Amino acid sequence: MLLISPSSFSLLQCNLIAYGLESINSNKKTDSIIIDFSLPDSSAFWSIYKNSVKYIEDILPVLSSGNFNIIKDYLSSHGSSSVLCVKDAFENINNIESIIYLVSILDTYFKNVYVVLPCHTSKNVLRLITEAKYCLIPYFSDSLSTKKALLSLQEYSFLNSALKFILFRLNLNYDFYCDNMLGNFNIADVVNADFNGFIQEQILSPTFSYRDKSNSYVLALEKIVNLNFLKTEIQGSSYYQNENVYKELKSNIYKTLVEEMKEFIQEKDEKKLKDITKNVVLKTIKINNLNLPKEILNKLLKELCDEISGLGVLEDLLKDPSITEIMVNGHKNIFIEKFGKIFKTDLSFPSEKNLRIIIDRIIHRVGRHIDEASPIVDARLIDGSRVNAVIHPVALNGSIVTIRKFSKDKLSIDSLISSNSISKNMVKFLETAVLLKKNIIVSGGTGTGKTTLLNIISSFIPETERLITIEDSAELNLQQKHVVRLESRPKSQEGTGEINIRKLVINALRMRPDRIIVGECRSGEALDMLQAMSTGHEGSLTTLHANSPHDAISRLTTMIFMAGIDIPERSIVTQIASTIDIIVQLSRYQDGSRKISSISHINRINDDNIYEIKPIFQYVQKSFDNGTVCGDFMFCDYIPEFLNLAHRNGFNIDMRYFK
Repeated sequence: MLLISPSSFSLLQCNLIAYGLESINSNKKTDSIIIDFSLPDSSAFWSIYKNSVKYIEDILPVLSSGNFNIIKDYLSSHGSSSVLCVKDAFENINNIESIIYLVSILDTYFKNVYVVLPCHTSKNVLRLITEAKYCLIPYFSDSLSTKKALLSLQEYSFLNSALKFILFRLNLNYDFYCDNMLGNFNIADVVNADFNGFIQEQILSPTFSYRDKSNSYVLALEKIVNLNFLKTEIQGSSYYQNENVYKELKSNIYKTLVEEMKEFIQEKDEKKLKDITKNVVLKTIKINNLNLPKEILNKLLKELCDEISGLGVLEDLLKDPSITEIMVNGHKNIFIEKFGKIFKTDLSFPSEKNLRIIIDRIIHRVGRHIDEASPIVDARLIDGSRVNAVIHPVALNGSIVTIRKFSKDKLSIDSLISSNSISKNMVKFLETAVLLKKNIIVSGGTGTGKTTLLNIISSFIPETERLITIEDSAELNLQQKHVVRLESRPKSQEGTGEINIRKLVINALRMRPDRIIVGECRSGEALDMLQAMSTGHEGSLTTLHANSPHDAISRLTTMIFMAGIDIPERSIVTQIASTIDIIVQLSRYQDGSRKISSISHINRINDDNIYEIKPIFQYVQKSFDNGTVCGDFMFCDYIPEFLNLAHRNGFNIDMRYFK
């Protein structure tokens, strides 16, 4: 591309030069195009252009589709050359980045592109100058025109230090030489030609031929045409940085991609699927002759591969280890939890339909389904992260997805101690309780870390025991070798085949377990869990949602009633008091931190089965300074029966552990 600047010259002469360059290319059967940004409605000399004039405004809507063959066919419909201009004044054009990108595209289709700048110096003109690499400055040999040319050189060099200049000097019958001043500028070449009023009349004549080798003006233009460095490398990368343009491009390629990928719909290998997706995208880009900058191409490949074979915009969030929870509230709003606090991201799904595709992809991998008849589903990702999805008609403002991320770095007791979530004395107490086969309930609100703590507590169980885990969505990752994992199954689309937690607990009793670990008690399975704990399967563990140890007992009582068996409440409370030994309460504090707020023991205090919940350890908050909770883990009381049992079983428990 070659800019032709009228800053030291008349606009008429610039149009004549552009037409002359284009005519010489036409004689050589070389594709060339003129892009003229001067106003067509105020210049009578537009009749110079003998080919039909086309308008940039008619082409811009096609740009974002990426189908550049349409543009070339449109411009070349009247022979090997064409003239492109603007309907409105160049300074009034708002989407200059689109113009720059269009010029770069045309530069790949046409061997030579000549851009005539308007007389004024608007911000759009300055933007073109900063992107260009070559600029033709024509000027007359008189002193006034020569000085204007020098000023243009100075101004353009200041705007773009890498810009190279071609000077086209039209010699009149007197000369003003400035060769000694050109050393300060990046001059690629200087071309001279004789010029006067007679020559101008010749050029304007319809019969003038640019094949006339005796004319110095024609020879000078031909020398410019033959320069081999006129191919400009305007990337126009900022065009696709425009969010709307990029989204439209991505959407158009995505439509093609979906059609091409239908034959691979059963492919389960994520890596293979990504490779296939990448090849299809590159093929589509090549077919459409998309001249995409490298950074845009890489971004496009990543996002489309994520959408076809992964979880779209959620992929990067899933890879961020500092994010513990991802919350999608409709396709436009995505929130995350970091360090116990919630933040809104600037990410979004392209549409509600796209979000539904991602939801279907997640749940189909684990053999589940979701539709308007069954609009709520629990599932898990390949890495073990827990997923809950809710769709219309239950979700009123778009589909809802909540992902509790599975930590790849397994938390240990040491990490809990270092983060001040538990004390060393509390750890020793829990370890002893597990070894003594005490039945333990981990209680807490949503997101307090119940499953994480259950994983850690279970690490104290001896390797010699047979463990059976029962969950809605498999999350527990026990370290022992002899572990049997069971997972519930919802109803099929026909309404059959459901296997709930309660059935699994009942079946687990026939599998010779040493301990049963239920991921979470939510309903009638609490009765079967309680019976298992009291009939030879001591040392079992489970979690439930409750805000305090007392609430945990009340909730457990309510869940047992949900089993549908007519049992007096007094009997239920009696069984709970005689079966449950330890309640570990988890809480989330104002600063987002999660801590064990108490460890309590359930004691029967008389023959009427009245019980008390006795705190052994408790976290006492003392202050909330600079956004951080400060406090201490306090020892409240020890349990003589617990210590006696420990000693009888060979555990030499030092009382200092509990002080």
